[in-house]
Amino acid sequence: MFNKKICLPLTSLFLIALGGLLLHLRIHPPSKDPVNWVPIGFGIVSAFVLPFLFNRADTVLWAYWFNVVAVITGTLGMIHYSAQTWQGPVTLQTVVLQSTLADILILCARLPLAHIIWRQWIPSKDFGGEK
Repeated sequence: MFNKKICLPLTSLFLIALGGLLLHLRIHPPSKDPVNWVPIGFGIVSAFVLPFLFNRADTVLWAYWFNVVAVITGTLGMIHYSAQTWQGPVTLQTVVLQSTLADILILCARLPLAHIIWRQWIPSKDFGGEK
């Protein structure tokens, strides 16, 4: 069903998206605040729609750009959440251990995975390389 060349990075993207979706459902239930539907919506699309879009050459660019938008939106949202709920002094230790930095880094792992998938569909000659 899925292209064998992209199966592993696509599985990784799916697992990161599904993990993020489940984490958001646990930490930020949509029943508590309507704004919590934003990460839920991005998570649902990322986990259950993007794999199919990445699997086709004619929709891979849409999937790639949606993935970039999702990462940017998630990063900005998590920075906002950290700033809003911050307690105590700002030190290197508190930024690393008590903020959403770890979550942001995990989210950013979606960017190189999407790029690997995209490069499988786009010929290398477009990038000045050899295939």
